Amino acid sequence: YMKSPLIPITGDRIDKMFADMAEQNPGVELPSREQVLAAYEHVRHRAVGLGVARDIGFRLPTLWAAEGHAAAAPVWLYRFDHASPFLRLIGLGATHAAELPYVWGNLVSGPKDPTFRLGGKRVAELISTRMQARWIAFARGEDPAAPDAPPWPVFTTEGADARATLVIDRHDLVVADLDGDLRRAWGDEVLSFH
Repeated sequence: YMKSPLIPITGDRIDKMFADMAEQNPGVELPSREQVLAAYEHVRHRAVGLGVARDIGFRLPTLWAAEGHAAAAPVWLYRFDHASPFLRLIGLGATHAAELPYVWGNLVSGPKDPTFRLGGKRVAELISTRMQARWIAFARGEDPAAPDAPPWPVFTTEGADARATLVIDRHDLVVADLDGDLRRAWGDEVLSFH
């Protein structure tokens, strides 16, 4: 795993992150380190730090922003989980901004791009078609529907479909409160660290 001075992925850096958050947010009741780490009990030990960094850096701020915006306007939340067989094999999987080639229909970045060397391009093209249909509908101010895919409900904080998230993969799936365990572990306060 990578060693990064920017994001907390080791035990000592996670401890420092919690100490820094407490110092920088004196009026906020922070979750305990144990409370947060309990949400990662199903994660391999070596990957816990990456999970914490991913969630405090990307996933939770996304949820907090969606909740804030949903109070004033319609919001549709998604998580892109698809990765080609090659990207899964090398342990990269779906990463931040990995969906952009699918949105733009530029799945291959050149003749030496290894992304689809182990297959998966046909599935990627189908995912791209669905995503483009949804994004075009957004641009037209229409319901973000896609052929042969489930409807994508508006993100709300209440009701049976509370915090509905479209999970984009080989087959799209809508999940209510997808990150509920993480959200409850970290708490409802918007947190930051420097």
